[in-house]
Amino acid sequence: MSDRHFSLAGRASLLSAREFALVAGQVLRAWCLPERRVLGLELAVAEMATNVCRHGYVGGSGPIRLDLTWNDDGLRVAVADQGRRFDPATVTCPPEPLSGEPETWPDSGLGLLLIRAAGDGLDYASDADGNVLCLHLRDPLA
Repeated sequence: MSDRHFSLAGRASLLSAREFALVAGQVLRAWCLPERRVLGLELAVAEMATNVCRHGYVGGSGPIRLDLTWNDDGLRVAVADQGRRFDPATVTCPPEPLSGEPETWPDSGLGLLLIRAAGDGLDYASDADGNVLCLHLRDPLA
């Protein structure tokens, strides 16, 4: 398989988070991923970018970039920013809510559950250039 790559850069906002998700979906559909995968990844991208807006650039905005890479190792969905550091590994995810019992639904933290559910692994890196949150899928066609 030849490597496929797509990048999109912009300014972080709730509107751009939605736009990033829509564009990611268009690209992944063009790459012939199954629709159920595309829908999960659109949601993950929306959550990743929204988290940058709400937590990385609290009360402001800054650069944000989406990178999609598909090669022999699988699919990598990365969102990069220069906002505040936020390592999802330091966040305790709430217990999984029960679908028919709203009282079990947490007030926050569901975004990370949705992001993790869309892939096989999640990693985070931060350095002087900023932050990168990456979602990995070993077999995007499955």
